Amino acid sequence: MGLLKRLRAAPAEAIAPAVPESTPGWLPVLSPGELLQPHAAVLAQVRQQVGVPIAHWNALYQPLLEGYAAFVQQLPASEAHHHRERGGLLQHGLDTTLTALTLRRGILLPPGSTAEHLAEKQDVWTYATASAALLHDLGKPVVDQQIALRTRDGCELGRWNPLAGPIRPPAAYYSIHYVRGRRYRLHTRLPPMLTHHLVPAQALEWLVQDLDVFEAWLAVISGGDSELAGPLGQIIHQADGVSVAGDLGGDSGPVAAVAARRPLAERLAAALRRLIDNQELPLNRPGAAGFVIGDDLWLVSKRALDAMREALAAEAPSGVPSRNERLMDELQQHGVLVPNQDRAIWMATVELGDWRQPLSLLRIPLQRLWTDPAARPPAVSGRVTVEAAGEPPPASSSVAPQSVAATPPLHPSPTDAPLPTPPLVEQAEFRAVDHSAPVVEAAAVRPPALVNMPDSPSGEGTQTSALADNDLMQWIVQGLTQGRLKINTADARLHVTAQGLLLVSPGIFRDFAGMDGWLNAQKRLIKLKTHLRTPDRTNIWTYRVIGERRSSALLKGILIPDAAACLDLRLPEPNPHLALVDTPASPQPAGSPP
Repeated sequence: MGLLKRLRAAPAEAIAPAVPESTPGWLPVLSPGELLQPHAAVLAQVRQQVGVPIAHWNALYQPLLEGYAAFVQQLPASEAHHHRERGGLLQHGLDTTLTALTLRRGILLPPGSTAEHLAEKQDVWTYATASAALLHDLGKPVVDQQIALRTRDGCELGRWNPLAGPIRPPAAYYSIHYVRGRRYRLHTRLPPMLTHHLVPAQALEWLVQDLDVFEAWLAVISGGDSELAGPLGQIIHQADGVSVAGDLGGDSGPVAAVAARRPLAERLAAALRRLIDNQELPLNRPGAAGFVIGDDLWLVSKRALDAMREALAAEAPSGVPSRNERLMDELQQHGVLVPNQDRAIWMATVELGDWRQPLSLLRIPLQRLWTDPAARPPAVSGRVTVEAAGEPPPASSSVAPQSVAATPPLHPSPTDAPLPTPPLVEQAEFRAVDHSAPVVEAAAVRPPALVNMPDSPSGEGTQTSALADNDLMQWIVQGLTQGRLKINTADARLHVTAQGLLLVSPGIFRDFAGMDGWLNAQKRLIKLKTHLRTPDRTNIWTYRVIGERRSSALLKGILIPDAAACLDLRLPEPNPHLALVDTPASPQPAGSPP
């Protein structure tokens, strides 16, 4: 019975290997037929999409599929990302191939050709599409994984060398170990070195006869020039994304089946582990994104959460919460974070040698992210001094310094360096006004509620998230948290009122962006439409300073309602020395219709 017939006759669901594992951690080397049998349904669809005579299929496609299966065996596609389960690399390759062939039917290859030329080149472009999709991750066993081999009777055979071809007898079992400190995306460059083990010689000869096809195909499988890859590269890139999204529980569209969804907390932990392993979140230096001290990983909260959210959105745009509060809730609920009483955030000062910086941190036990101690990032000699929850930072509450070998302080790069201390706050700008202007006491004005906004796909408000992500507001939050910015004092640029948080203009914007950039900073904030507009539809509110010496002074600025909740801040009571200058109508949210 031919392979294709055996595959078609097999059930669509996965089946257990014909040969059981001899000991935990070791997998049996299986034949292509045994490996492909659980994927009969996908292979039948691939065969249908290709649409070539059986002789053509048997000569070109079947050896390719069998060669790929023999090469990747039951290897996972990644350690903690997509298709991380046993057989994930085979599943990912087949899914990407089917998706790419489906997409290819709607794209003219080669682009701009006549109908006659399209028909003439149809089959070779289809083969280029299928083979490039199947081979695009073929380099992972070379640089990302180390495969140990042994015989059926237990004799060790050393490591498999993928460059020499698939695993062959006398090897009967293998175990998988991931390379620590591997180079991100290096595997994408390696498939050209391996294709001769999988692609039939006559297929390679066929591809190279048309240099347009061969150039695009080679560019795709080498992870190279996107311009040379052209539409073929776009097809493979999109198909790869569909397969990844499907495995991670995102929206993969109708062209591929969606695998079982993974909990959000698990996806976040996997994304964080990947970001650290790939050094996209640097550790253990001044200005870094996190610090390993003892058995804990301390992460700069917003920087880490933003990176995790962006990583998930890149894989599967739908279903990713837009607010960091939701991410923290998920991580805390599933035991990834160590809570600070009833909160996820730890306000603390990190000390590394002579470097000292107060930060807003998340605390995660290393074992929660890396079960293998050898895989964990190294610790650094340092100290984390934490504040008591909800209180000003005490001098004595601390995490004891760890007895770990000291790491020399490094000079932070511009992107990793902490925010500079803002310039000294100047005296608030008070101007004389007409005493006949009516004054309404702040306590007499109720703070208006923001109009309900449409939910984002995740159910979170997009405006609130945009406010928290604004660079000025991040600077304000950090300044208030660290005590660098004053609030409710005579010379402060920030005041709490009954209507919201008043940002004195232009003072606070000048402090943040300087004389040349303050206006743009103010415009960026206004464009978010999270502030309150005055009854006459302007953005600037006016308050009179009341008191023995300030009875004729004014403060003007922008009002942010519900700032404490939106920014996760603890603000003081409204300033009793400010009174709102009355206007004929009630205040309106910026996003309200006129």
